[in-house]
Amino acid sequence: MQSTPSTCRASAKAVLAAFGVALLASGAAFAKQSDRQQPINVISTSFDGTQQQPTDKNPGHVIWTGNVKLTQGTLTVTGNKATGYLDADNQLIRVVVDGNAHMQQQDEQNLWMRGNANNIDYTPDNGDAKNTSSGIAVLTGKAHVEKEVDPADRKKLNQSNGDKLTYNTNTSTMTGESNGAEPVHMIFQPKQQPAPAPGAAPAKPATPPAVPAAPTKKP
Repeated sequence: MQSTPSTCRASAKAVLAAFGVALLASGAAFAKQSDRQQPINVISTSFDGTQQQPTDKNPGHVIWTGNVKLTQGTLTVTGNKATGYLDADNQLIRVVVDGNAHMQQQDEQNLWMRGNANNIDYTPDNGDAKNTSSGIAVLTGKAHVEKEVDPADRKKLNQSNGDKLTYNTNTSTMTGESNGAEPVHMIFQPKQQPAPAPGAAPAKPATPPAVPAAPTKKP
């Protein structure tokens, strides 16, 4: 059967979902759980809060522009512009970052995940177990995600590229999609093999028996 762009996208998404499981199976830990207990800080060059109060039709939102940087524990999200959406309690419930969007976070083994895309749509983890979107980051447009896999070798990375990558910051799992023009591309690093045991040292030659001294002749 000939593959169509839609079946290619479905297959790519299924394969990358398996890749997310593989990240955990290869020893990657959950994202650092203490991050969700930390406050969210946002800095930027300028700020517009004129639409901060929510209405019946639209949630309240604020706009940060220029060198935007959001941090929560080890989690960092940066970009040219960010729109933050607020609930009725003025809690930040969603951030959409546009232009040179980047994010990174450590897991419980202090290994880094890093992601880049044209756009990142992130729902902060507020600890609400009923919110299935909590801690989800959607990277869109030339999306790239890499994950350190070896504490002893920080250059060893599992990597993936696609039009859209959805990363769960709580579980370190991911799904991905392609628009059909280019496939989702993944790189898996081989498992570190133990060094071979050193060979046995060569046996030392046996000490030759002592030669008895010749008997002394009597005069």
